[in-house]
Amino acid sequence: MTGLEIALGAVGQDASRIRTHGEDYNAALEPLRARGDGVPSFGDDGLFGMFTSMYAECRAVSMAALAGLSAVMADTGDGLHAVVRNTHDAEAASTENIQNFGRTWL
Repeated sequence: MTGLEIALGAVGQDASRIRTHGEDYNAALEPLRARGDGVPSFGDDGLFGMFTSMYAECRAVSMAALAGLSAVMADTGDGLHAVVRNTHDAEAASTENIQNFGRTWL
């Protein structure tokens, strides 16, 4: 066969794995979110204010990036599941149309 060929079973399995990795990644971030930025533990009296604010901002940006990565991984898994579903539906519709085409000429 020429053209586009997709191993639907393999793509479906990989889609589930990628989605699971995204969920696992997000779950691993939960303890970091719960811990907070840790700035109060410095007991800052104003001397380290500049450093603690930079640390808090860096941590917030890093957590947002990691959460975004987790979401992209989960969305990629969902997208691959959609590819499998759409390909299966297209093949079924194509097969049905070919069978119906033969009947119209009889």
